[in-house]
Amino acid sequence: KDLEIKKTVFAKLDGICSPDALLLSNTSTLDVDKVASALSPSRRDKSAGMHFFSPAHVMKLVEIVRSSSTSEATLDVIRGVTKKIGKVGVTVGNCDGFVGNRMLHPYTSEMLFVIQDGGVTIPQVDAAVNKFGMALGPFAMSDLAGNDIGYNIRREKGLVRDATTGRPGPKRVPGMRYTELPDVLVTELGRTGQKVGKGWYDYDPKVGKGRKPIPSKEVADLVASHASKSSLVTKKKLNDDEIVERLLYPLVNEAFKILEEGIASDPDDVDVIYLYGYGFPSWRGGPLHWADHDVGLPTLLGKLEEFSSVYPGSDYFRPSSLLRKCVKRGVGVKEFYRRGLHKEVEPRSKL
Repeated sequence: KDLEIKKTVFAKLDGICSPDALLLSNTSTLDVDKVASALSPSRRDKSAGMHFFSPAHVMKLVEIVRSSSTSEATLDVIRGVTKKIGKVGVTVGNCDGFVGNRMLHPYTSEMLFVIQDGGVTIPQVDAAVNKFGMALGPFAMSDLAGNDIGYNIRREKGLVRDATTGRPGPKRVPGMRYTELPDVLVTELGRTGQKVGKGWYDYDPKVGKGRKPIPSKEVADLVASHASKSSLVTKKKLNDDEIVERLLYPLVNEAFKILEEGIASDPDDVDVIYLYGYGFPSWRGGPLHWADHDVGLPTLLGKLEEFSSVYPGSDYFRPSSLLRKCVKRGVGVKEFYRRGLHKEVEPRSKL
């Protein structure tokens, strides 16, 4: 996940490989335009991202990430290779986290706030998400992937507290909603996940081959300590439906913003990414299908406005302009795109 190392490797490959070779990066967060900048100008159109999902031998999805210089010919080759190896490829634009992981950010942020401020336990959050239909709850998922991965990303973004000075990271601005729970979990408790036998849960090699999550008293004490210092603790415990709303509504909102920005070109692409890459329950059709048909966009907008008012320090609750347009028109986002309404140019104000 180190951009400078990646650029150094790509620059060396540029000088070694044949002129028509494609140089592709399997990255989940690095800026593919910055990676391509390390290449000679004649090679940049042959560079892109090819983001496989973990575990790669099981997960079907590949995000094909277009840089500002990637040619259509290069994209066609990548699509062909992706199909040949039995994967499902979705072409996306370049931004932090691309489509899938960018949407995951509010989900994994809110999982922390609901245990710190919502009066619920880690197993309760995972159980609520399991009940919704996800194969893994967010805490079990984090333990499986490795909690140090998220920590390293936050550190690279300048968010974590400096171990030497004790000061918050330079990108942690005043008013920003941030909890150090996952940072302390990794740096002070060394609980990086299943691979070391302890993360958000404990893992015993004698129980479920070391993969069965066991509630941890040490982590429960850590959460209680942080909750005691929070000013946003709710008066009543969240129920299962409220947990799902807090985690998944901002995830869907981020999908609307991704469509607005052209990072994804169609709502169906977003749903395919979550069905094949993130274990979203297939019977719900994907996050945007679920929002259109089960939640209802007016309900989604109303709850996001409520959350944004209560938690102004989390920008991911701020409702998307595209969501507002869909509600105003009285259509779902998929119909909005099918009717070509997203191509309409907004009239400029004469003020």
